[in-house]
Amino acid sequence: MATKRTSIKRLELRNKLILIGILLLIGFAIYLLIQISRTAMEEKFKDQRVTVQYTYKEALKRQMNADAVASDGTSWHDATLKDVERYLNPDSFYHHAEQKYQFLNLRKSQNISADKLNLLLKGKGILENQGQAFHDAAREADVNEIYLISHALLETGKGRSELAKGIKVNGKGKIDSQGTPYYNFYGVGAYDHAPVAEGARYAQQQNWDTPEKAIQGGAQFIADEYLSRENQYTLYTMRFNPVDPGRHQYATDVMWAHHNARQMAQYYRQLGIEGQFFTRHYYKK
Repeated sequence: MATKRTSIKRLELRNKLILIGILLLIGFAIYLLIQISRTAMEEKFKDQRVTVQYTYKEALKRQMNADAVASDGTSWHDATLKDVERYLNPDSFYHHAEQKYQFLNLRKSQNISADKLNLLLKGKGILENQGQAFHDAAREADVNEIYLISHALLETGKGRSELAKGIKVNGKGKIDSQGTPYYNFYGVGAYDHAPVAEGARYAQQQNWDTPEKAIQGGAQFIADEYLSRENQYTLYTMRFNPVDPGRHQYATDVMWAHHNARQMAQYYRQLGIEGQFFTRHYYKK
């Protein structure tokens, strides 16, 4: 009888050891999968150098035919050759402490908490305390949230522009004081000839009738129309599109990428973190 009990205990011990072994193998397999996934992600987002098919002179010529504008601080004017050259040539920006952010890969959320994002939005008009909306938008669209905030603040004059405060539009798409307010924080559809009316009409078409909807909807638009493209996921490429210069560019302002990069650098410093993963496009020699 004692021998039988001993055999049963040995069998139970063996089964426990087998189970522990299986669990350890499963745990190790999960660990390997996580490491492989992390390595693949780092490979995807590592610093990259891309040489395009156009020379700088060819790109400059095409940009001069792309209706670019520039500002002297008080008014807008058609961009001159000097204006375009100053901001198109990326050589002096690649390793600049602030302007390097023109080349930051924007296709990745930084997973920054809403509370920290609210620090960047303090005193920023209608965008104040919208950290949670930017956090959610960044995660859902897989976009860098510091970029989203910088872009929104730049487009809205720090949350105080007409489009930011909400433009009332009627059922016919016309601005009407009796209509429903719609919001547009990224300048989507706000074409230069009538930015307020066109931007409000686009916001109505997308049903951006709350600030949260405008933040999240605009982020998804940027992700779908620009950042998802193979070679248009940095500030510089959104503005100057070096693989196809003068076409499918987010803004007409030649300083758009420059201003955003400077602001993003400031926000990264404020949060005490550094941007990671850069893609630098070089023109053919």
